[in-house]
Amino acid sequence: MQNTASCLNDVHRQLAPSNETLAAARARRDEVLAAAREYGGVLRTYISGSIAHKTANHDTDADCGIVLDRRSYPALGPDGDGEGPGQVVEEVRRLVRGDLKEGHPGIAFRVTKRAIQIKFNEPLPDGSDPSVDLIVALTRKGEGLWIPNTEMDRWDASHPEYHTEILTADPAELRRTRAKIIRLAKGWNSQFTKPGLCSFNIEALALACITEEHGVPDGLAELFRFAASELKNHLTPDPADVSGPIKLLHDRDIVVGRLERAASLMEEALENDADRNKVEEAIGQLYPNYAEDWSATDRKSLLAAALRADMSPFGISVGPAILTPQTTTPSKSTRSYGSEPSAEV
Repeated sequence: MQNTASCLNDVHRQLAPSNETLAAARARRDEVLAAAREYGGVLRTYISGSIAHKTANHDTDADCGIVLDRRSYPALGPDGDGEGPGQVVEEVRRLVRGDLKEGHPGIAFRVTKRAIQIKFNEPLPDGSDPSVDLIVALTRKGEGLWIPNTEMDRWDASHPEYHTEILTADPAELRRTRAKIIRLAKGWNSQFTKPGLCSFNIEALALACITEEHGVPDGLAELFRFAASELKNHLTPDPADVSGPIKLLHDRDIVVGRLERAASLMEEALENDADRNKVEEAIGQLYPNYAEDWSATDRKSLLAAALRADMSPFGISVGPAILTPQTTTPSKSTRSYGSEPSAEV
Protein backbone atom coordinates (compact mmCIF):
# COMPACT_ATOMS: atom_id res chain seq x y z
CA MET A 1 0.00 0.00 0.00
CA GLN A 2 2.99 2.26 -0.48
CA ASN A 3 1.52 4.45 -3.24
CA THR A 4 -1.93 4.75 -1.70
CA ALA A 5 -0.43 5.62 1.66
CA SER A 6 1.86 8.18 0.02
CA CYS A 7 -1.04 9.95 -1.70
CA LEU A 8 -3.12 9.99 1.48
CA ASN A 9 -0.14 11.31 3.44
CA ASP A 10 0.10 14.21 1.00
CA VAL A 11 -3.61 14.98 1.42
CA HIS A 12 -3.28 14.75 5.20
CA ARG A 13 -0.32 17.14 5.17
CA GLN A 14 -2.39 19.71 3.27
CA LEU A 15 -5.35 19.31 5.63
CA ALA A 16 -3.38 19.71 8.84
CA PRO A 17 -3.55 23.03 10.69
CA SER A 18 -0.24 24.56 11.71
CA ASN A 19 1.18 24.10 15.18
CA GLU A 20 0.88 27.85 15.61
CA THR A 21 -2.85 27.73 14.82
CA LEU A 22 -3.45 24.84 17.21
CA ALA A 23 -1.49 26.57 19.97
CA ALA A 24 -3.50 29.78 19.50
CA ALA A 25 -6.79 27.87 19.53
CA ARG A 26 -5.89 26.16 22.80
CA ALA A 27 -4.64 29.37 24.39
CA ARG A 28 -7.80 31.26 23.45
CA ARG A 29 -9.95 28.40 24.73
CA ASP A 30 -8.11 28.39 28.04
CA GLU A 31 -8.48 32.15 28.38
CA VAL A 32 -12.23 31.92 27.79
CA LEU A 33 -12.58 29.07 30.30
CA ALA A 34 -10.63 30.97 32.94
CA ALA A 35 -13.01 33.92 32.59
CA ALA A 36 -16.15 31.76 32.54
CA ARG A 37 -14.94 29.80 35.58
CA GLU A 38 -15.61 32.92 37.68
CA TYR A 39 -19.35 32.60 37.15
CA GLY A 40 -21.07 31.52 40.36
CA GLY A 41 -21.94 27.87 40.83
CA VAL A 42 -19.50 26.44 38.28
CA LEU A 43 -18.66 22.87 39.26
CA ARG A 44 -16.01 22.18 36.61
CA THR A 45 -14.92 22.99 33.06
CA TYR A 46 -14.34 20.66 30.11
CA ILE A 47 -12.96 20.65 26.58
CA SER A 48 -14.51 18.98 23.57
CA GLY A 49 -14.68 19.09 19.77
CA SER A 50 -12.02 18.50 17.16
CA ILE A 51 -9.20 20.36 18.93
CA ALA A 52 -9.67 18.30 22.09
CA HIS A 53 -10.19 15.11 20.08
CA LYS A 54 -7.03 15.77 18.01
CA THR A 55 -9.04 15.45 14.78
CA ALA A 56 -8.94 19.09 13.62
CA ASN A 57 -8.24 20.08 10.04
CA HIS A 58 -9.04 23.69 9.23
CA ASP A 59 -12.05 23.58 11.61
CA THR A 60 -10.03 25.25 14.34
CA ASP A 61 -12.83 26.56 16.50
CA ALA A 62 -12.05 25.36 20.02
CA ASP A 63 -15.04 23.87 21.83
CA CYS A 64 -15.29 23.97 25.60
CA GLY A 65 -17.78 24.37 28.41
CA ILE A 66 -18.53 25.15 32.01
CA VAL A 67 -20.72 22.84 34.05
CA LEU A 68 -23.13 24.49 36.46
CA ASP A 69 -24.09 22.64 39.62
CA ARG A 70 -27.88 22.35 39.45
CA ARG A 71 -27.98 22.44 43.25
CA SER A 72 -26.89 26.07 42.91
CA TYR A 73 -29.55 26.65 40.24
CA PRO A 74 -32.62 24.64 41.32
CA ALA A 75 -34.88 26.46 38.88
CA LEU A 76 -32.87 25.47 35.81
CA GLY A 77 -33.50 22.54 33.54
CA PRO A 78 -35.68 19.43 33.37
CA ASP A 79 -34.33 18.19 36.72
CA GLY A 80 -35.34 21.49 38.35
CA ASP A 81 -38.24 23.84 37.80
CA GLY A 82 -37.90 23.73 34.03
CA GLU A 83 -36.38 27.18 33.50
CA GLY A 84 -34.65 27.51 30.14
CA PRO A 85 -31.03 28.48 29.45
CA GLY A 86 -31.57 31.91 27.90
CA GLN A 87 -30.87 34.10 30.91
CA VAL A 88 -27.93 32.17 32.33
CA VAL A 89 -26.23 31.95 28.92
CA GLU A 90 -26.57 35.72 28.50
CA GLU A 91 -25.14 36.33 31.98
CA VAL A 92 -22.10 34.18 31.19
CA ARG A 93 -21.65 35.98 27.87
CA ARG A 94 -21.60 39.35 29.61
CA LEU A 95 -19.14 38.12 32.24
CA VAL A 96 -16.68 36.71 29.70
CA ARG A 97 -16.98 39.76 27.45
CA GLY A 98 -16.28 42.09 30.33
CA ASP A 99 -13.20 40.11 31.31
CA LEU A 100 -11.70 39.75 27.83
CA LYS A 101 -12.65 42.97 26.05
CA GLU A 102 -9.77 45.08 27.35
CA GLY A 103 -7.11 42.62 26.24
CA HIS A 104 -8.83 41.86 22.94
CA PRO A 105 -10.48 45.07 21.62
CA GLY A 106 -11.82 43.42 18.47
CA ILE A 107 -13.43 40.46 20.24
CA ALA A 108 -17.01 39.68 19.21
CA PHE A 109 -19.65 37.48 20.84
CA ARG A 110 -22.70 35.74 19.39
CA VAL A 111 -25.10 33.30 21.00
CA THR A 112 -25.74 30.31 18.73
CA LYS A 113 -28.08 27.38 19.23
CA ARG A 114 -25.67 25.55 21.55
CA ALA A 115 -22.92 27.92 22.54
CA ILE A 116 -21.50 31.37 22.99
CA GLN A 117 -19.36 31.88 19.89
CA ILE A 118 -16.34 34.08 20.55
CA LYS A 119 -14.37 35.52 17.65
CA PHE A 120 -11.12 37.24 18.53
CA ASN A 121 -10.57 38.95 15.15
CA GLU A 122 -6.81 38.65 15.62
CA PRO A 123 -5.53 36.79 12.53
CA LEU A 124 -2.31 34.84 12.80
CA PRO A 125 0.47 35.18 10.21
CA ASP A 126 -0.90 32.19 8.28
CA GLY A 127 -4.34 33.85 8.04
CA SER A 128 -6.11 31.60 10.52
CA ASP A 129 -8.07 33.18 13.38
CA PRO A 130 -9.29 30.46 15.78
CA SER A 131 -12.58 31.12 17.53
CA VAL A 132 -14.00 29.57 20.69
CA ASP A 133 -17.41 28.01 21.28
CA LEU A 134 -18.32 28.07 24.97
CA ILE A 135 -21.20 25.89 26.18
CA VAL A 136 -22.98 26.63 29.45
CA ALA A 137 -23.93 23.13 30.64
CA LEU A 138 -25.88 21.90 33.64
CA THR A 139 -25.42 18.75 35.70
CA ARG A 140 -28.00 16.04 35.05
CA LYS A 141 -29.51 13.32 37.23
CA GLY A 142 -28.74 10.71 34.60
CA GLU A 143 -25.61 10.27 32.52
CA GLY A 144 -24.13 13.27 30.78
CA LEU A 145 -25.12 16.92 30.93
CA TRP A 146 -27.92 19.25 29.99
CA ILE A 147 -26.72 21.62 27.24
CA PRO A 148 -28.56 24.67 25.89
CA ASN A 149 -30.90 24.81 22.96
CA THR A 150 -31.26 28.58 22.86
CA GLU A 151 -33.49 28.48 19.78
CA MET A 152 -36.15 26.61 21.76
CA ASP A 153 -35.11 27.93 25.21
CA ARG A 154 -34.78 24.40 26.52
CA TRP A 155 -32.07 22.02 27.69
CA ASP A 156 -31.05 18.92 25.68
CA ALA A 157 -29.16 15.89 26.95
CA SER A 158 -25.60 15.30 25.72
CA HIS A 159 -22.32 13.87 26.98
CA PRO A 160 -19.43 15.87 25.48
CA GLU A 161 -17.06 14.87 28.29
CA TYR A 162 -17.51 11.16 27.49
CA HIS A 163 -17.08 11.81 23.77
CA THR A 164 -13.68 13.38 24.46
CA GLU A 165 -12.75 10.56 26.83
CA ILE A 166 -13.36 7.75 24.34
CA LEU A 167 -11.80 9.55 21.38
CA THR A 168 -8.58 10.21 23.30
CA ALA A 169 -8.36 6.87 25.13
CA ASP A 170 -5.49 4.42 24.79
CA PRO A 171 -4.07 2.41 23.11
CA ALA A 172 -2.10 5.31 21.69
CA GLU A 173 -1.31 3.76 18.30
CA LEU A 174 -4.96 2.99 17.59
CA ARG A 175 -5.93 6.49 18.74
CA ARG A 176 -3.42 8.16 16.42
CA THR A 177 -4.34 6.03 13.42
CA ARG A 178 -8.06 6.54 13.96
CA ALA A 179 -7.56 10.31 14.32
CA LYS A 180 -5.71 10.42 11.01
CA ILE A 181 -8.49 8.43 9.32
CA ILE A 182 -11.08 10.81 10.79
CA ARG A 183 -9.18 13.85 9.53
CA LEU A 184 -9.00 12.37 6.05
CA ALA A 185 -12.72 11.53 6.07
CA LYS A 186 -13.56 15.03 7.31
CA GLY A 187 -11.40 16.52 4.55
CA TRP A 188 -13.24 14.44 1.95
CA ASN A 189 -16.64 15.46 3.34
CA SER A 190 -15.75 19.18 3.48
CA GLN A 191 -15.08 19.32 -0.28
CA PHE A 192 -18.78 18.98 -1.07
CA THR A 193 -20.76 22.11 -1.77
CA LYS A 194 -23.18 20.85 0.86
CA PRO A 195 -21.42 18.37 3.17
CA GLY A 196 -23.56 15.46 4.24
CA LEU A 197 -22.04 14.65 7.61
CA CYS A 198 -21.20 16.76 10.64
CA SER A 199 -17.73 16.21 12.08
CA PHE A 200 -19.04 14.37 15.12
CA ASN A 201 -20.95 11.92 12.91
CA ILE A 202 -17.69 10.99 11.21
CA GLU A 203 -15.99 10.57 14.59
CA ALA A 204 -18.81 8.37 15.89
CA LEU A 205 -18.74 6.16 12.80
CA ALA A 206 -14.95 5.80 13.11
CA LEU A 207 -15.27 4.84 16.78
CA ALA A 208 -17.68 2.08 15.79
CA CYS A 209 -15.60 0.55 12.99
CA ILE A 210 -11.93 1.35 13.68
CA THR A 211 -11.60 -0.83 16.75
CA GLU A 212 -8.27 -2.47 16.02
CA GLU A 213 -5.07 -1.39 14.34
CA HIS A 214 -5.42 -0.80 10.59
CA GLY A 215 -3.11 0.87 8.18
CA VAL A 216 -4.57 4.26 7.26
CA PRO A 217 -5.51 3.26 3.66
CA ASP A 218 -7.35 0.11 4.74
CA GLY A 219 -8.93 1.93 7.67
CA LEU A 220 -10.23 4.78 5.50
CA ALA A 221 -11.69 2.30 3.00
CA GLU A 222 -13.34 0.42 5.86
CA LEU A 223 -14.78 3.65 7.30
CA PHE A 224 -16.38 4.56 3.96
CA ARG A 225 -17.81 1.04 3.54
CA PHE A 226 -19.08 0.86 7.09
CA ALA A 227 -20.61 4.34 7.03
CA ALA A 228 -22.46 3.65 3.77
CA SER A 229 -23.85 0.36 5.10
CA GLU A 230 -24.88 1.80 8.47
CA LEU A 231 -26.47 4.98 7.16
CA LYS A 232 -28.41 3.07 4.55
CA ASN A 233 -30.33 1.46 7.42
CA HIS A 234 -30.30 3.97 10.28
CA LEU A 235 -28.81 7.18 11.61
CA THR A 236 -25.62 6.98 13.66
CA PRO A 237 -26.33 6.50 17.38
CA ASP A 238 -24.70 8.69 20.01
CA PRO A 239 -21.65 6.73 21.31
CA ALA A 240 -22.62 7.80 24.84
CA ASP A 241 -26.24 6.68 24.37
CA VAL A 242 -27.43 9.96 25.89
CA SER A 243 -28.48 12.06 22.91
CA GLY A 244 -30.66 10.99 20.01
CA PRO A 245 -29.20 9.73 16.71
CA ILE A 246 -26.91 12.13 14.87
CA LYS A 247 -28.73 13.94 12.09
CA LEU A 248 -27.46 14.03 8.53
CA LEU A 249 -26.87 17.38 6.83
CA HIS A 250 -28.16 16.19 3.45
CA ASP A 251 -30.59 13.64 2.01
CA ARG A 252 -29.77 10.12 3.15
CA ASP A 253 -29.63 8.66 -0.37
CA ILE A 254 -27.16 11.32 -1.48
CA VAL A 255 -24.92 10.81 1.56
CA VAL A 256 -24.94 7.02 1.16
CA GLY A 257 -24.19 7.35 -2.56
CA ARG A 258 -21.21 9.59 -1.84
CA LEU A 259 -19.85 7.14 0.72
CA GLU A 260 -20.27 4.18 -1.62
CA ARG A 261 -18.39 6.03 -4.35
CA ALA A 262 -15.63 6.95 -1.89
CA ALA A 263 -15.33 3.30 -0.81
CA SER A 264 -15.13 2.23 -4.47
CA LEU A 265 -12.36 4.74 -5.22
CA MET A 266 -10.39 3.60 -2.19
CA GLU A 267 -10.76 -0.03 -3.26
CA GLU A 268 -9.59 0.90 -6.77
CA ALA A 269 -6.51 2.59 -5.33
CA LEU A 270 -5.70 -0.35 -3.05
CA GLU A 271 -6.17 -2.92 -5.82
CA ASN A 272 -3.75 -1.00 -8.06
CA ASP A 273 -1.31 0.11 -5.40
CA ALA A 274 1.74 -0.93 -7.43
CA ASP A 275 0.73 1.49 -10.22
CA ARG A 276 1.37 5.07 -9.07
CA ASN A 277 -0.62 6.62 -11.91
CA LYS A 278 -3.74 4.55 -11.24
CA VAL A 279 -3.52 5.32 -7.53
CA GLU A 280 -3.20 9.05 -8.21
CA GLU A 281 -6.18 8.93 -10.56
CA ALA A 282 -8.37 7.20 -7.97
CA ILE A 283 -7.31 9.28 -4.97
CA GLY A 284 -7.42 12.40 -7.14
CA GLN A 285 -11.12 11.80 -7.77
CA LEU A 286 -11.62 11.33 -4.04
CA TYR A 287 -9.67 14.48 -3.13
CA PRO A 288 -9.73 16.75 -6.20
CA ASN A 289 -8.97 19.83 -4.09
CA TYR A 290 -5.67 18.31 -2.92
CA ALA A 291 -4.32 16.49 -6.00
CA GLU A 292 -3.32 19.35 -8.30
CA ASP A 293 0.41 18.68 -8.05
CA TRP A 294 0.27 14.96 -8.79
CA SER A 295 1.77 13.86 -12.11
CA ALA A 296 -1.19 11.66 -13.13
CA THR A 297 -3.80 14.38 -12.59
CA ASP A 298 -4.51 17.68 -14.28
CA ARG A 299 -6.66 20.61 -13.21
CA LYS A 300 -9.26 20.12 -15.95
CA SER A 301 -9.94 16.47 -15.11
CA LEU A 302 -10.01 17.23 -11.37
CA LEU A 303 -12.48 20.06 -11.99
CA ALA A 304 -14.71 17.72 -13.98
CA ALA A 305 -14.53 15.03 -11.30
CA ALA A 306 -15.36 17.55 -8.60
CA LEU A 307 -18.39 18.90 -10.44
CA ARG A 308 -19.70 15.40 -11.14
CA ALA A 309 -19.52 14.70 -7.41
CA ASP A 310 -21.16 18.01 -6.38
CA MET A 311 -17.94 19.22 -4.80
CA SER A 312 -16.59 22.77 -4.64
CA PRO A 313 -13.47 22.43 -6.79
CA PHE A 314 -10.34 24.21 -5.54
CA GLY A 315 -12.37 26.16 -3.01
CA ILE A 316 -14.66 27.71 -5.65
CA SER A 317 -18.24 27.96 -4.39
CA VAL A 318 -20.65 26.23 -6.73
CA GLY A 319 -23.67 28.43 -7.32
CA PRO A 320 -25.88 29.20 -10.33
CA ALA A 321 -22.63 29.55 -12.30
CA ILE A 322 -18.97 29.06 -11.50
CA LEU A 323 -15.80 30.32 -13.11
CA THR A 324 -12.95 27.95 -13.75
CA PRO A 325 -9.55 29.41 -12.87
CA GLN A 326 -8.47 29.28 -16.56
CA THR A 327 -11.37 31.20 -18.08
CA THR A 328 -13.97 33.87 -17.46
CA THR A 329 -16.68 31.83 -19.17
CA PRO A 330 -19.31 30.60 -16.70
CA SER A 331 -19.52 26.83 -16.33
CA LYS A 332 -22.90 25.37 -15.50
CA SER A 333 -23.25 24.10 -11.93
CA THR A 334 -24.92 20.82 -11.15
CA ARG A 335 -26.55 22.21 -7.98
CA SER A 336 -26.60 25.19 -5.69
CA TYR A 337 -26.24 24.53 -1.99
CA GLY A 338 -25.82 26.47 1.21
CA SER A 339 -23.11 26.05 3.80
CA GLU A 340 -22.70 23.28 6.34
CA PRO A 341 -24.63 23.73 9.58
CA SER A 342 -22.58 23.80 12.76
CA ALA A 343 -21.81 20.35 14.14
CA GLU A 344 -23.52 19.64 17.44
CA VAL A 345 -21.61 17.51 19.92
